[in-house]
Amino acid sequence: MPNWIKERSPKECGYGDGWVNELDRAWREGYKYAVMSRKIKTAWGEIEHVCIRNADNTDIPWAEKQRIKNELFGKEVLAIEVFPAESRLIDQAGMYHLWVFPEGAELPFGLHDDDMKTVHVARAIGG
Repeated sequence: MPNWIKERSPKECGYGDGWVNELDRAWREGYKYAVMSRKIKTAWGEIEHVCIRNADNTDIPWAEKQRIKNELFGKEVLAIEVFPAESRLIDQAGMYHLWVFPEGAELPFGLHDDDMKTVHVARAIGG
């Protein structure tokens, strides 16, 4: 883990309410990025909920999130970022959230030739 320093998590510090207090792992990369995570059980199995934020509270490019995922959780694991329905949006802390699946997990769609096959659905022009 190049340049990553393990930190005390919110759970270890007794900080935060709700899911924030469940974050039991934390790292920082200098003064640039802070990353925290917790394991959750879902209908899809056990998943790692990862929160990423940067020091200047600005946008984090996709390539940086990919690098962070690779360095802390593994190059060959699948992670997704969710864009929720507006009615379920929580956007108060300037954090980005990744959901990291166990190694070997796959989504039922994708762009790579090795991804599970999907079938194009034709729709009417303008539909």
